[in-house]
Amino acid sequence: MPPLYLMPLLAIAALLSLATSGLLLITGRATPQLAAHVAFALGVLPLILAAMSYFVPVLTRSGAAGLAAWGPPLLAWTGAALAVFSFASDFSSTGLALASALAGLAALSLGGWTVNRARQMFGPRHRGLDWYLAALAFLLLALLAVLLMPLLPAQRNALRLFHLHANLLGFVGLTALGTLQVLLPTSLGQADPGAALRLRRDLKWAAAGALLIAVGASSLLPASASKIAPALALLGTAMYGWVVVRMLHAWLSLFGNTLRQMHSAASSLTAAALGLLGLLGLGVAHEFGWLPARPAVTGFVIAFLLPLVSGAAAHLLPIWLRPGIQGPWHRNLRGRLCRWSGLRGLSLLLLGLAIAALS
Repeated sequence: MPPLYLMPLLAIAALLSLATSGLLLITGRATPQLAAHVAFALGVLPLILAAMSYFVPVLTRSGAAGLAAWGPPLLAWTGAALAVFSFASDFSSTGLALASALAGLAALSLGGWTVNRARQMFGPRHRGLDWYLAALAFLLLALLAVLLMPLLPAQRNALRLFHLHANLLGFVGLTALGTLQVLLPTSLGQADPGAALRLRRDLKWAAAGALLIAVGASSLLPASASKIAPALALLGTAMYGWVVVRMLHAWLSLFGNTLRQMHSAASSLTAAALGLLGLLGLGVAHEFGWLPARPAVTGFVIAFLLPLVSGAAAHLLPIWLRPGIQGPWHRNLRGRLCRWSGLRGLSLLLLGLAIAALS
């Protein structure tokens, strides 16, 4: 498992990065590219890689992660810091290429370690591992787009949009959807008998949807096929959205009013899933030209990532701080961390969607 200090530090750093990015985007005190990389590269990327290294031993029923617990996250954080510095200073393509290479090395090493753990495990593998590997594949595609930008200057904007969508819906989105199906029932102390089946059946639809959105929204197609780009993005949105709807419907059927508890991590996690679904709908409005695209990034940070990371951290921080048998200390700390979680999640959901829709 990761060192005791690593996961809490990365969770706190991610929340601070997301809050800072949201403020920068709302106030316009930084370029959108800089603010977005403060949130996603500096905050979310290292946390996701560390969370994967935490959950993979659990899903494979194997021993402690060791080097994989801190190597890839810290390598990714180093690349992210370099990327943020590049955006804040001279916008160096060399610096961005090196940052992408470091993050790509982190993703490849973590993916290889995950595959090796899955091969050595006894019994059938948990399907959540497939979601993690698919997410890492999207991260590598997004980073490849950065490396291609200086080589294909005419396609720079298309590659930038592909990088953005592959990261948000591919890497971050697939990781979140694969984790939420297990984490939300766990936070309620209940079981979701259909989670394993959904994880097995829905990955192909979510991954294909994310790829179609990334290709269609970026118009990264030959000129002869450019007219079908909007249709591809809409088809991908429908496929991806269906996966989110199926998950939310299953939760509502199983857990009902417990999803709306004011002092539960589940309420914040539910708000994050609703935020993702709402942003997909606003993406359709953008495709038709009804809404500008730029505020959607701010909405993604506020309506999806903040309730997601805060809800997950509220439930998991006691475990990360004191692994082992759960006792009164864990329950008391979790109770304090989850206090007003429902109100926070709802407020962030409404604020983020309002910014994305009305800005």
